Amino acid sequence: MAKGKKESVLIIDADQAILDSLSKRFRMQDMLVITAKDGYEGYNRACNEMPDFIVSEVLLPSLNGFRLSRLLKFDERFKEINLILMTNNDPEFSNDLFKACKANSIIKKPFRFSRLLEKIQTKNLIK
Repeated sequence: MAKGKKESVLIIDADQAILDSLSKRFRMQDMLVITAKDGYEGYNRACNEMPDFIVSEVLLPSLNGFRLSRLLKFDERFKEINLILMTNNDPEFSNDLFKACKANSIIKKPFRFSRLLEKIQTKNLIK
């Protein structure tokens, strides 16, 4: 990353309260925040804006988080973007889908922001 360039994060969630809360917290970390309210919009924003990180809910309108992850992680242009999925379900319940979609990590809601930030800043996330 170029010196002085802010790291960017794309947050994808249909819940406006979660978008607002995470946006505020990432801005406090001096990050450029990009948001989307559904999977299709999130995919387009990721392709057009090339964020450094993506945090996406699994259950999204139009394109779920697992499918979004597969589209990005199997595309040479985007496979290096660190992608963390958020879920209300037990991550073990969807472990096969998680492994198949190649997301870097999955986190169960509710979570502490510090835990999410730790996952984002870890370059060698679970593969």
